[in-house]
Amino acid sequence: MKQLHPDTSRHAVGRTLCFVGFLYLTWITAWMLERTLEQRVAAMGTDGGRFAYWTVMKLLLWVLPAGVLLRTSGRRLRDTMGLQRVRSILRWGGGIGLIFVASALITKAIGHQPLFSPHWGWPFVGGVIVAPVVEEFTFRGAVLPTLLTRYRFMAANTLTAIFFLGIHVPGWCFQDRLSAMLTQPIGGALSILVIGWVLGFVAYRSKSVAASTLTHVLNNLFSAS
Repeated sequence: MKQLHPDTSRHAVGRTLCFVGFLYLTWITAWMLERTLEQRVAAMGTDGGRFAYWTVMKLLLWVLPAGVLLRTSGRRLRDTMGLQRVRSILRWGGGIGLIFVASALITKAIGHQPLFSPHWGWPFVGGVIVAPVVEEFTFRGAVLPTLLTRYRFMAANTLTAIFFLGIHVPGWCFQDRLSAMLTQPIGGALSILVIGWVLGFVAYRSKSVAASTLTHVLNNLFSAS
């Protein structure tokens, strides 16, 4: 990765922290607005309406600001996504993704749950396709590389995983699931922290956010279905 002057790296980290703070504040606002719209807009009571709302919010509040952070850090979108690194994407993204799949299937088998029973519809598209793409671009594409200009991988990736966990908290609060998610041993906050760290590892080793996105898609596909 390109080495920056210490002063420049400090500024880059400062911009990243400002971005994360902005993301948290606007995401809480988006949840508050969603609750208000649910009472006034009929479409917000449908899966399609909620999908459209949250997709627009993620594009405006996550993707666009993350793109600005990426640009100011001097990285190109092509290099960040790493779509040309097909072998790395399959080796790291697919390999770690299959480990997540196996883990999910074993957990379901132990709990006597259906191994694969997806509920097709807009929530499925949002959880399995939109969420992984947006979250990986934001955290592993913009936040992690910027932190790496100043910190070693272990520190930068751990901070990114913590930030990734934190962005889930507003939703849990508004859905009255915070206590359950903080105490749930599997599928709760601890699992998300670990998964976030592993996704950062995949992106770092493969030098491709497309790889961590593939892992994320596979994990959500079999965990949520």
